[in-house]
Amino acid sequence: MEEVLLDRTEIQARIYNVLRMLDLKSLDEIDFDADYEKDLGFDSLEWTAIVTSIEHEFHTVFEDSFYEHHRTINDFVKIIENDFSCF
Repeated sequence: MEEVLLDRTEIQARIYNVLRMLDLKSLDEIDFDADYEKDLGFDSLEWTAIVTSIEHEFHTVFEDSFYEHHRTINDFVKIIENDFSCF
């Protein structure tokens, strides 16, 4: 049986749902390519809540170093769409 990666559109829709449930910012203001701190105005605690919620949504765990080097939601989309363990 061939393993199938998640589709980018599905990943983005599920992340929008996570963001909607967290209710930290209007979804109209969310740009997946924007820096979480400089452009979106999230502090480190809000960003940690977002990342943790994304981990739970996709049943995965990102390495700690990932937080330090990736600052946009699209960074997480790219990782998820190439990870066979996410579902």
